[in-house]
Amino acid sequence: MKKTLLFITAASAMLAAPVYADTQPAAPAPKLPEFLTKETEATLNQAGKELRAAQGKERNFAKLLDTYSKLEFSPELRPKLKEIFGVERPFPLQRSAGAKGQINYVGKLAPHLFVQGNGTDFSWTELTSKITTDKAGRTLNANVTWPSLVVARPDGSARLLDMTITTRQQRGADGAAYGTANFGIGAITVHEAAVGGKTAKELMRFEDLQARSETVRRGSMAEIGYRSSVKAIVFGDERVERATFAFRLTNIPAKEMAELDQSLRAQENSDLALDARQEVMMLKLKDSGKRLIKAGAALTIEEISAAYRGNVASVKGRVAFQKVVDADFENMPALIKKLVAHFDVRVPVALVRDVGRATATKTIPADTPDAAKQIDAAGDGMVSMVVGKAVTSGFAVVEKGELRSSIDFKNGQLTVNGKVIELPNLNLKQKND
Repeated sequence: MKKTLLFITAASAMLAAPVYADTQPAAPAPKLPEFLTKETEATLNQAGKELRAAQGKERNFAKLLDTYSKLEFSPELRPKLKEIFGVERPFPLQRSAGAKGQINYVGKLAPHLFVQGNGTDFSWTELTSKITTDKAGRTLNANVTWPSLVVARPDGSARLLDMTITTRQQRGADGAAYGTANFGIGAITVHEAAVGGKTAKELMRFEDLQARSETVRRGSMAEIGYRSSVKAIVFGDERVERATFAFRLTNIPAKEMAELDQSLRAQENSDLALDARQEVMMLKLKDSGKRLIKAGAALTIEEISAAYRGNVASVKGRVAFQKVVDADFENMPALIKKLVAHFDVRVPVALVRDVGRATATKTIPADTPDAAKQIDAAGDGMVSMVVGKAVTSGFAVVEKGELRSSIDFKNGQLTVNGKVIELPNLNLKQKND
């Protein structure tokens, strides 16, 4: 499913915002904490390289599982893996009994505390997995459970609880795998200090995260769907509930899926260095995205929504291109003019008022004599400012207690609630001009 997610990311980016990276200056990357040392990364990369070498070009799930169950890492790599995982074979697979015609394995990752020495430590409970395939090696079903993973640093930490993965895949005659993958995390808690310490105050909590991806074959075409949700995001006394993101990419030639799969596999098995291999993969994903646009692929935003104090704000829409030819990819203004997008936006007026009240609550002392009155006034003021300005400017209307607007882009023109918005000059000079 890793390749499917890469495919989704690249294709969605191509459809939603066609930007040529080589025409814009690169922004400096923010400095992030070093979660993995270079030594740890090198060990993991070498383990992946040895696994790929053992699997070769094999595509049969049954044979791939058999190969992994017998794999012995190189003598120089084993002590390094033991340092990270506590064992020389991090995830051993063992055959288990099952129904006739099935091949079953059980895999486990033993509990461990990995102290890197760079300030970031990892500890986890036992991960277990049950994997099933058929004798033909065309199907693969897996169920994974992982009760706890903790990432601890002196300046902050995170705990992931009750993680699950369920996948159902079937390889088609073209070699591409179709199916579903469901991911779940019971909770993620973020703390301002190392977990377990007396000062490990909780800063944020995510409750019941769920994600589902699916790849479906429909005749000569395929489609990809993705949906993720969070029951609640808690920070301090505030809760954002039922946050959802869902989209579907349709009109994908199945042939393109198979060719991309083969191309990415070839790069995974190449002898190129990791950075070079990733660069080649991204170029291939970009080329595939262009072919999707030419084929008429469309991105449907099925839902982007969240609730605050019982009121739900949402966005739905669709993004596609009209009759794109190869020459359009060399001419940014021409490509943008063929972009067609439509979005519907819904924001309850009550939600705007609640945000204003919540903001005021943070700044008005609770012992202020007329605190409640001031908070109510702040909420009404927020409605007047946001809703009033949007309506009087013609960018939205209020219907059934909701601020509603439609956003359209077609023939290079942007309109919001039917009102034309002037855009800056989109004439981009090519790098080689």
